[in-house]
Amino acid sequence: MPVTIQSFHIYPVKSCQGIEYEQIELTRTGFKYDRHWMLVDKQGRFLSQRKFPDMARIQTRLTDDSLIVSGDDYAELIVPLESTSRNRLAVSIWDDHCSAALVSTAASHWFSSFLNHDCDLVFLPPNEPRLVNPEYAHSKQTVGFADGFPLLILSRASIDLLSDKLGETIDIKRFRPNIVVDGCEAHEEDNWSAISVNNIDIDLVKPCSRCVIPSIDQDTAEPHPSLLKTLASYRRREGKVFVGQNGIHRSTGILTRGQPVATRSK
Repeated sequence: MPVTIQSFHIYPVKSCQGIEYEQIELTRTGFKYDRHWMLVDKQGRFLSQRKFPDMARIQTRLTDDSLIVSGDDYAELIVPLESTSRNRLAVSIWDDHCSAALVSTAASHWFSSFLNHDCDLVFLPPNEPRLVNPEYAHSKQTVGFADGFPLLILSRASIDLLSDKLGETIDIKRFRPNIVVDGCEAHEEDNWSAISVNNIDIDLVKPCSRCVIPSIDQDTAEPHPSLLKTLASYRRREGKVFVGQNGIHRSTGILTRGQPVATRSK
């Protein structure tokens, strides 16, 4: 059975709900508008579901000119895709530091109220590139506000295996992939050094170590009682649990659901 693309996913605001696409544009930083925005506390440190699981309940969608944010009974927040904001903030994603632009007072108030925590919504200006760790990048590739890499590749079979072990259907959204592939064995992506889709080469440079987020329901923010323990029973290595592969692309272009995926073994 050939390996094919099953779906594409972006997460416009880091750690909030994502959007699934059948066709998508791969830009120099990753999929267009993926982790383009981020929430930070007043010290500039990024917020995520690790400490604020209710971020999973914040919905996002994109129009031709706006990011629309919604959640619970809150009025929709409309954020222009293009902004001329010159208000810069020093922000951090783990040990990485960069300069971001403040969206607006209204946006900061919306998120602060929803999460009951004082925070700001920022975006990454095009003239403030964030470099991928040179230990893994081969030509100074850049990334948005993702933890460290432009793309996360995951096979459908890997999550089907977890579902079988748990005796219930697990939504792949919990693992927040960018590219879901089908037609391979569970965790076969561990054995690939690269994939190619529509003549775009993507190097698989590092297995993805997992935190608490996969245990969080990505619609309700409710924790799963045994998902992480079950994963650890067969995916733990060197004290961490790994699912999926981080990827760095070598070129840009348009990708479409159903396209064949050429794989290269390690």
